Amino acid sequence: MFNSGDIKMKKIVLILTLGALILSSIAVSGVLDKISEKTSFIEFSKPEFQNKEGYLMVHLDKTNSYLNYPDKPRLPIHRETFKFSRNTKIKDVIVRYSNIIEEDINAKIIPAPRVNIEGYTQTVKLYEDEETYNSYNMFPGSWYTYSIRCGLDDNGIQTTFVTVEIHPIQYIPAEDKIYYMKNAEIEIVYNDPNETPASATYDLVIIAPSEFSKALQPLVDHKNNVGIKTILKTTDEIYQEYNGRDKPEQIKYCIKDALENWGIRYVLLVGGLKSYLYAEDKDGPNEGSKDWYVPVRYTRIHLPGGGEAPDEYGCISDLYYADIYKYNESSQNWEFEDWDSNHNGIFAEWPVVGSNDVLDLIPDVYVGRLACRNINEVNILVDKIINYESASPDEKPWFKKMIGIAGKTFDIYNGQPDGEYLCDIAFNYMDDLIDPIRVYASNRDTGGLCPVPEDISKAISEGAGYVLFEGHGNPMLWDTIWADGEYPKDWAGGLSTLDFWKLKNKDKLPIILVGGCHNGLFNISIMKILLNRKTNYNYYWTWYPTPFCFSWGLCVLPKGGAIASTGCTGYGLGWDDDPLSLNAELEVDFYYEIGQNNATTLGEAHGGSIEKFVIENPMEQIEEYHAVTVYQLFGDPSLKLGGYLH
Repeated sequence: MFNSGDIKMKKIVLILTLGALILSSIAVSGVLDKISEKTSFIEFSKPEFQNKEGYLMVHLDKTNSYLNYPDKPRLPIHRETFKFSRNTKIKDVIVRYSNIIEEDINAKIIPAPRVNIEGYTQTVKLYEDEETYNSYNMFPGSWYTYSIRCGLDDNGIQTTFVTVEIHPIQYIPAEDKIYYMKNAEIEIVYNDPNETPASATYDLVIIAPSEFSKALQPLVDHKNNVGIKTILKTTDEIYQEYNGRDKPEQIKYCIKDALENWGIRYVLLVGGLKSYLYAEDKDGPNEGSKDWYVPVRYTRIHLPGGGEAPDEYGCISDLYYADIYKYNESSQNWEFEDWDSNHNGIFAEWPVVGSNDVLDLIPDVYVGRLACRNINEVNILVDKIINYESASPDEKPWFKKMIGIAGKTFDIYNGQPDGEYLCDIAFNYMDDLIDPIRVYASNRDTGGLCPVPEDISKAISEGAGYVLFEGHGNPMLWDTIWADGEYPKDWAGGLSTLDFWKLKNKDKLPIILVGGCHNGLFNISIMKILLNRKTNYNYYWTWYPTPFCFSWGLCVLPKGGAIASTGCTGYGLGWDDDPLSLNAELEVDFYYEIGQNNATTLGEAHGGSIEKFVIENPMEQIEEYHAVTVYQLFGDPSLKLGGYLH
């Protein structure tokens, strides 16, 4: 029996307890809803002008890039990226600018160049967009823009990227007048719940048809033995377990599920077309499934060729499988990136007329493909990967070699052929890690190695860790122009798939990056090429039947060739006045990721170069979308560069 004193005491204790709980919940809510800011201050100088080809070239301190809308004024911009955790809520992006100064100029500002297409060199000529240059409106019109994207950062951590692009100069072409700002302040308002990510159940998921399961089991066992937790998922299982508008989307939902529930970092797709003789590679505007072991997504990016180059309307893109998320500014959450932002059922669309899909494009997982067409090819690649990773870099004295193969792709740049210039930048990024070997067109007069079949095959046969080709191509061959030569008559010789038998490097397997058009076009089959020669040559881009494309063919050689490669599934692009742009930028940045950002796996280098490209470019032009979506990786993305130490 309780007395009144007991009852009063219990009331007091209950009130105190409830009060403590309320205060505690308020405190927790305060932590979760805490608003923070990141700020950046920029002080711009007075613009400086340089006469160039009858125009004014504008330079401005504290800017780090240019607007590159072809035929429109080329103005300097300041681009800055802020990184946040996956769960961060971006509340606001604010840019304040002050001290706007008016200035008259005495000539037109130079227009941005048009794109160069590797294989269809254009005459370097500047054009003016008449509507823009006759306008009394400010160009570009806005003082700043921003984008929010999702993906893996340099350390493979899921990251929310906020990129702010400031346009410190506004130009009125019809009045020969500019307005420029002296000061700008960027403020990002955000809430970070600071949640700890769950530990990974698996690191790598291999997606393949059930026919390849037995042949892939040794690779699964090997990966688990070296600490890469691996699981095999068959396409049959995926089609039964996941919904989607088509088979590529079903596979993408499977990858999303594996990422969210298993914490994977890598996806290896094993399967190409089902036949070398005849295969229908495309089932509709966006899909290749019926004759594929692992389906492909085609973009619908209508890249107009211009000049000699024909149009190209859509290419294969395995980036589709890597780009899992986009940021929803309304809900302030990551959500599924379906590559169909205008919801019309067409994926990765950029038509001649009409609205284009706005894509995220930063990888959320690292994806590579072994485009095998039979079990024998699966066995070849499984053996190559296991043998490569089972020996350490110290057991591979040849691994320190890096071969650059190049000549004049478009022009002379900074006193040397532009392809050689690009290879030298890649060498510099890798400086402390490699011994460079230059197979250059400019060596013809000095007696050094040149980009001809005999010298290329000799250099690769002696072994190397890395090889970079920079030049022109099609599915069957790669080539370049002599240093003092002219396009299209002064070809050096290069290398074709018919020369692959000359590669005697056996188990000294390099990672080979191929810069050129259509070298990675892995949807070809012999009869389809023959049937398309008269009706639609521009679909397969070769007159001669070949069983495999150049880049994948290097990987599937039973003895020698490559352990992995890259290649363009469409045109390789570059801006007229800058060799280190578009597709060449992606290829060279692969080596930046290894030499400067310490990437240790194939996927980190390939995916990191995509992340760097997307962050450092406006991603508002068709050329940028095309370049990044055709950048194909043939290889195991979890491949340990150089192999594992014992």
